[in-house]
Amino acid sequence: MRNFNNILVYAGDEQTRTCISRATDLALENEARLTIMDVVKPIPQALGMMTDVAKPEELEQLVAADRRRRLLEIAADHSDTGVTMDIVVSIGDPATEITRQVLREEHDLVIKTADGVAATQRFFGSIAKSLLRLCPCPVWLLKPDIHGEFDQVVAAIDVEAENKQHRELNRQILEHAYSIAQRDKAQLHVVAAWQMWMEDSVRRHAGDDAVDLARKDHERKVHQAVDELLQTPYAEADDVHLHLRHGTAAEVIRSVADEVEADLIVMGTVCRSGIAGILIGNTAETVIPDITCSLLALKPEGVVSPIELTQTKLIEEDEPLPLL
Repeated sequence: MRNFNNILVYAGDEQTRTCISRATDLALENEARLTIMDVVKPIPQALGMMTDVAKPEELEQLVAADRRRRLLEIAADHSDTGVTMDIVVSIGDPATEITRQVLREEHDLVIKTADGVAATQRFFGSIAKSLLRLCPCPVWLLKPDIHGEFDQVVAAIDVEAENKQHRELNRQILEHAYSIAQRDKAQLHVVAAWQMWMEDSVRRHAGDDAVDLARKDHERKVHQAVDELLQTPYAEADDVHLHLRHGTAAEVIRSVADEVEADLIVMGTVCRSGIAGILIGNTAETVIPDITCSLLALKPEGVVSPIELTQTKLIEEDEPLPLL
């Protein structure tokens, strides 16, 4: 999958080594730079008042320096790959600092493990959800226990997209999902949902005949849009399966993902182009809480993060540690 040039992997989760290993393989495949990042959360105010050992800022720097040494050790395990690796540790809110790093160094992909609670089977916790909202580049959230290749990849496209930006996003979703499926020798399931606007309400006022006729015409346009999207190489591939269903996008995506036992869902987030605001749409908001597989979330071109690029405290390799 030769799509990324500057990859950032967040190493603040429990399964750091698995995530970094996957990111290293992807960086090697793409001939990309790889940055391994951790973020130290600010010391709680109550704890800072209780300690006489050092100032809160000094304790934060000590922890950050220790995290940096740990990441350097992990990076050393992959030194034989030839991948260029940088180490970054900052202090602050993880999702905010990750986004600032993306803005500062123009990363084109963020990888992290899902950070939810396994007991509830909700893998996307607060950091993951915040990243999906704040980060302007694609975010790849890996299911915590994934170690090998994907077997079933789901690409969720919007066949009713009318503007150029979202049609381009459909193309990117298909290209990324197909590339991953080809690399892992996986089955690719292209999922598309369609429905008429307020069909039940319109039917009550306009009658069945008029609505049925309009629905047939709408369905014809949907099939035409799908045919235009699924050209070569998708049309001739035996391992590409189309799931075109009537219903809401969120319901259809969840249903197909469950049926095929998806390992990865590739989907887009919808936003207002060029405006700093929420970078995730209603479909993604509804689907994500129930996902129990990995997720690659792509963003439309021209998104603007609501996070401002301000000065961040980074722990450098040769920075002296505070004396206690």
